[in-house]
Amino acid sequence: MSTIVIILAVMLACSVTAGCFFWYAMRHRPPLAKPLPFVSPPYRKLSDEERAAVERYVSMQANDRNGTQPTGASSSPEQLVLTSQSNNVYPVTRSITRYGLSTDDKHKWRYYLDAVEVHLPPLWEQYIAEENYVELIKTQTIPLVISLNGHSLTQYRWEAPSLAPMVRATGQNASIRKEEGENVELLRVRKESLEEYALSRPDGTREALLISTGMLLFFLSLVGPLVLMPWLVIAGFSMILVSIWLLYRRPTEKDLRDIHCLRGAPKRWGLFGESNQGQISNISLGIIDLIYPPHWQSYVTQDLGQTTDIDIYLNRQVVRQGRFLSLQDEVRNFPIQRWRKNIVLAAGSLLVLVLLITWIPLSMPLKLSLAWIKGTESLQVTQVSALENVPLHVGDSLKVKGTGMCSIPAIYQGNRSYAFMPFDCSAVYWNKADPLPLPQSDIIDKATALLDTTRLQLHPQSSTDPKLNPQLATAIQKSGMILLDDFSDIVQKTEDLCNQDQDCVRLKNALVNLGNAKDWQTLVHRANSGALNGMNVLLRPVSAEALENLVNTATSSFFYRETRRAAEALNSPPPGGFLILSDEGRQLVNQPAPTASLFDYNAPEQWPELQRLAGMLLHTPFSASGIITSITTDANGTRHIALHSEPDTITLWHYLGSSLLLLALSLCLVINTLLALRRIHRHRIRMMEIHQYYEKCFNHSINDIQTVRPLF
Repeated sequence: MSTIVIILAVMLACSVTAGCFFWYAMRHRPPLAKPLPFVSPPYRKLSDEERAAVERYVSMQANDRNGTQPTGASSSPEQLVLTSQSNNVYPVTRSITRYGLSTDDKHKWRYYLDAVEVHLPPLWEQYIAEENYVELIKTQTIPLVISLNGHSLTQYRWEAPSLAPMVRATGQNASIRKEEGENVELLRVRKESLEEYALSRPDGTREALLISTGMLLFFLSLVGPLVLMPWLVIAGFSMILVSIWLLYRRPTEKDLRDIHCLRGAPKRWGLFGESNQGQISNISLGIIDLIYPPHWQSYVTQDLGQTTDIDIYLNRQVVRQGRFLSLQDEVRNFPIQRWRKNIVLAAGSLLVLVLLITWIPLSMPLKLSLAWIKGTESLQVTQVSALENVPLHVGDSLKVKGTGMCSIPAIYQGNRSYAFMPFDCSAVYWNKADPLPLPQSDIIDKATALLDTTRLQLHPQSSTDPKLNPQLATAIQKSGMILLDDFSDIVQKTEDLCNQDQDCVRLKNALVNLGNAKDWQTLVHRANSGALNGMNVLLRPVSAEALENLVNTATSSFFYRETRRAAEALNSPPPGGFLILSDEGRQLVNQPAPTASLFDYNAPEQWPELQRLAGMLLHTPFSASGIITSITTDANGTRHIALHSEPDTITLWHYLGSSLLLLALSLCLVINTLLALRRIHRHRIRMMEIHQYYEKCFNHSINDIQTVRPLF
């Protein structure tokens, strides 16, 4: 068992270490060293000739970074660096979109496949068509095109031309347009703001799943092996802390994308590239095809043909235009409602909460945790009066020694065993009253008398009976017959015990037949009058055995009934005092337990066993100690004090952990449920509020615009 536990602990530690390493590696991988969204297997490997051509081209680009480059080069501000993934060639058929800026920067052209920027050798622009067959390899910074429409780097002209020929690709939907003289001014390049970054930031669902997994690990630490508990707790805390840090951390400078602040006159074009299909409109700023947020459709036409300040990402996504259209202002005035993470957290909390309530008893941890928060005391008493004068609270540590009476439950629990049946010595009455007397019963005395006289006559102690002639006694003994020498005594004791007509019917009929009487009343009258004195009854052995069985059966019902009645009568302790009980069922007395339960004895033996137990347990020394878990008072004024054994360190940590986890899960469930409902509602009306805001901005006069406030 210990070997299995150690193996599991090592596996858990390795899993946590591998997870942390994977997370670190993913966070610190090169910016563009990631799968391209538009490629899919199969791919091929670079040939040796292609590898040499690629290395030569990359080396040439590195040497030319500080020199003059031909206009139209697509060189990225970042240097091309080959990696181990650069051996894979990915073929793809796509349109190529080009845009540039009217600046003095020699790297003004950018080429895109969908939304991914690629490096295109400068001499290949003339080969761009409406649909292009392209082969790419990954580099550490930006994908490199090594083949375009049949033209490969192995055939590339390595001499540096003085000017790259700019031939527009034929085709009605070509992705490249000539500049037509529009003046687009680059004002500055800035990093996106926190509000703009929030639009592309993940919604936190992944972090919420990790937090839910951490809470599940906390639950497993409470029900799993003790040796795994610290490892599971550490793993859970690590996952939650990392997730919270990812949720609320401020983005670094590296995380923020560049935004180009431009000034120019946006216009609507008749031709546009395939990458713009499905957008709001074919609006361009100079040669840059602009991509607008969908909800700006009604407002972007306000600035057409007018000199306007426009902020865009490198992928041509507009984040600000003119005076009013601004994603940053939208997020600042109408915050983004991330509700999916709240749904995930609420569902995860509910799942772990159900498991916690189902698998772990929580009443004791909650009681003790609340008591420890309020403060507890340690008490030790040996007198009833001392306990009466001490204020008791749940959670106090109590030690009691004294002499009391074991209780007799009104209802016995089927899932428990009672060592001193019918007494329950896990609960002891402790008061100043005199002990209860031992149980007594006239009916038991009468039943015992009937049994004794019947057995004595059927099984005499000596072979000679002084009431008989010796010769007659010898003859009866030789014949094997059994003599009842005091038949009237049996009849009278039967009448004393069975004085009701419905009692002992079979025994009475048997005695009537033996007495040769008309009925029972006649037989009793004859016995009381002395008519049966001196009457001897001879019985065959079979008849004697039958008579003895009838007597045993008749008296057994009285023994059973009176034993139970006497036990129930003992369940009436004097009012007041205390009932000290163990909620774990531990015995509070140091008395030897009987070998058999009371009701496992035969009927005649039950009564003396009850008297023996009563004599021992109605006034017995007891000792109880533990933590008070409940204090109640019944109708007789008796204070019931339930004690639970003081937990050891491990149990204490389990109690505290269970209570804290229950509290954390409940708070997480309630808070995230409320937040999810509120954010779902705010998410539904957010776009409507943004439209109302823009309507007021664009439809009011300048004076009114100055007084516009966001709608919340």
